[in-house]
Amino acid sequence: MVVLVALGLWTDGSGKRHILDWEGADQEDKGAWERLVQRLWERGVKLETGLQAIVRDGTEGLEQALDFVYGSALVQQRCIFHTLRNVSGKGVGSDRKAEKLLMEQAAALYHATRTSQAQARLAAFAEYWQPTQPQAVVTFEHEFEQTIRYFSLEGIVREGVRSTSRWERTHRELRRKFRQVGCFSSPKGAEVAVYIQVTPLNAQWARTSWWEASHSLALSLLNSNP
Repeated sequence: MVVLVALGLWTDGSGKRHILDWEGADQEDKGAWERLVQRLWERGVKLETGLQAIVRDGTEGLEQALDFVYGSALVQQRCIFHTLRNVSGKGVGSDRKAEKLLMEQAAALYHATRTSQAQARLAAFAEYWQPTQPQAVVTFEHEFEQTIRYFSLEGIVREGVRSTSRWERTHRELRRKFRQVGCFSSPKGAEVAVYIQVTPLNAQWARTSWWEASHSLALSLLNSNP
């Protein structure tokens, strides 16, 4: 079975994160994602209550579920690292030096400060690489617009919402624990195992984010005094 997980990230600078919900399923498909997304919506995770964006990979089922539950008003930010990995996978017939240059130039597009600048950089990238790496260019152009939607988000640290890196770290923590068990006697047993692992993680993050917030405040107050 697979476990689909929703990780909430706060954008107030506190570093707070919390596993909001999860769904056990036979496979990662639209139906499973829709059950999880619908439950989040019913529990109050909505645009009008503070939801700013969903950061995700390229899973088609998740995109369809989000479109169905939230509609077009929701900002869906594709992970830039997943996209860059897809571009790298399409590179053919190039030596290591050329491949490195391709990826350096692709990553540099995300140093732009606004949408129009990023789009102009993509056009220059495509013109340069189209003769030798057409598949890499097509892949990048196809996915690029979904990776720069963070420019529409105001008042947040954009670097924190451009990728699923925080969730990837959480995923590794959970997977390491599950591998120690080996197997579960039933789907219910797996569900209980997820709960047992998620609860202390959320408690640990709550303590850490409180300390980081208070520590930052103390440093700020200290630095403001001559």
